[in-house]
Amino acid sequence: GTHAGLTVGLLESDIDLVGISTRHPKDRQHAHIRSLAERTYRHIANDPSYDLPADAVAVNDGYVGPGYSLPTEGMEEAVAMFARSEGILLDPVYTGKAAAGLIDLVRRGEFREGSNILFLHTGGAPSLYHYQPLLLLAVKEKKDDNDEEKKCA
Repeated sequence: GTHAGLTVGLLESDIDLVGISTRHPKDRQHAHIRSLAERTYRHIANDPSYDLPADAVAVNDGYVGPGYSLPTEGMEEAVAMFARSEGILLDPVYTGKAAAGLIDLVRRGEFREGSNILFLHTGGAPSLYHYQPLLLLAVKEKKDDNDEEKKCA
């Protein structure tokens, strides 16, 4: 619902919103978010006939990996990077994959230089306990890789 609510809230703005899917292929996620946003707008505006423009919803499904809640290399890198550099804990199911998407999009130059970018961390702390072994391993491996790079430099 977060993506749908933000879509409705930003309809009249010039702010671009891109949701990183963590579960479904783009077409399915787009239809789901559009339906939720449309129903939300209809309720708030008391306009039962409102049709949300299809281009009001942007979804990127390039970071789902092998499936929902299954780790990806990018997610592991994002979890380790945010923990080490910012002290921010990401869960591997949602925010870890979303952060992996953000990091990749920045690296690929998908945002104009000097752009303001907001990453919305939606929580996920309860799942950290379940994924603790994976998270500890990811952080340790990234630290070991960095230590090795420093030795070679």
